[in-house]
Amino acid sequence: MKIAVDCRYICQRPSGIGAYVRALVERVPLLAPDLSFVFWRHATAPGGKLSPAPNVMEHASFGTPNEPISLLFPSFFGPTDGDVFHSPHNILGRGIGHRSAAVTTVHDLMWVTSPELCDDFALRCAIRAPFFQAGIRIALEKSTRILTVSRASADAIVRHDPSAHGRVVVTHNAADPWFRPTGDRAHAQAEAAKIIGSSAPFFLLVGQNAPSKGHALAISAFARVSRPDDRLVLVQRLFSGRGLDKLAQKLGVRERLIVLPALKQESLVTLLHAAQALLQPSYAEGFGMPALEAMASGCPVIASDIPPLVEVLGGAGLHFACGSAEDLGRVMRRLMDSPNLADELRHRGIERAKAFSWDATAKTTVEVYREAAQLGPRRMS
Repeated sequence: MKIAVDCRYICQRPSGIGAYVRALVERVPLLAPDLSFVFWRHATAPGGKLSPAPNVMEHASFGTPNEPISLLFPSFFGPTDGDVFHSPHNILGRGIGHRSAAVTTVHDLMWVTSPELCDDFALRCAIRAPFFQAGIRIALEKSTRILTVSRASADAIVRHDPSAHGRVVVTHNAADPWFRPTGDRAHAQAEAAKIIGSSAPFFLLVGQNAPSKGHALAISAFARVSRPDDRLVLVQRLFSGRGLDKLAQKLGVRERLIVLPALKQESLVTLLHAAQALLQPSYAEGFGMPALEAMASGCPVIASDIPPLVEVLGGAGLHFACGSAEDLGRVMRRLMDSPNLADELRHRGIERAKAFSWDATAKTTVEVYREAAQLGPRRMS
């Protein structure tokens, strides 16, 4: 049985999907030595081979997975023949799923339900949205099995497309091993001061600066309740600081806003160890990786009350009403005023994070591959 997997999200630019794909390629071949795998390896993938397993062949590929040419001509980038083809990044290229069973990981439906939350540049959003919507529609129609990263996302998929009922399988994300608690928070705070250039206490946000992430909301809440020596640290992968400087200036907190580009993992973990809390004020998510990584590191989490984040935190963090800077500020103030609550959340978060495992996700993924191969391509009724 041959399984082809598009692994091009493993590249120089870090991403949540890239971490998900990396976790699978490191585990799946070892769990299924009787299966043969073809991994599409991007030319910029760091390190050597994606997997040293003897049942893996790697195909040198290129291009961006989420671009029109990948949707229109997927076979241009790698072999799509075999028993199963796995697209782990929301969309499925045209023509896949006719001769082989298709498995697609649909992380969320944001481009379908709320494209304005994906890109706040109207023209670019108008250009990109039809592409993503077409790719997701093909994925939902043609995939023999649909993987997704939370029960909340699975429910959203079935609400959007009832035909997906019975084909959706939840495989949660997990935190990588380097996200773990520290035994010396004072040392972490000293090291964090070197990274951010300040020894002041701080709240932390991590993720791309997209409308869905609610970074502007966090700045508004911070301006409401922060003390003069508090800082707000933003670690942003894309569009760093875009549009936020003016807001912070207007609200009088620009000098206390620290915007950093993507950090090495060890530096990010240090910030999580030292932070008062991680804020995840998202308007929409498929899962909530920053929240999980924070819990695994022993950092308290304050998140919006959208279903995926309620699911991930599982009672181990604090929630506020989505979209309300006033309510977020209230919860931030509650945490600042209660060191005992912060300590309790650290312990609860560490335990909650143990419920998520890449090994379990890989095991379920192998089971889905076998099931999809047995069922074959999806035939439309």
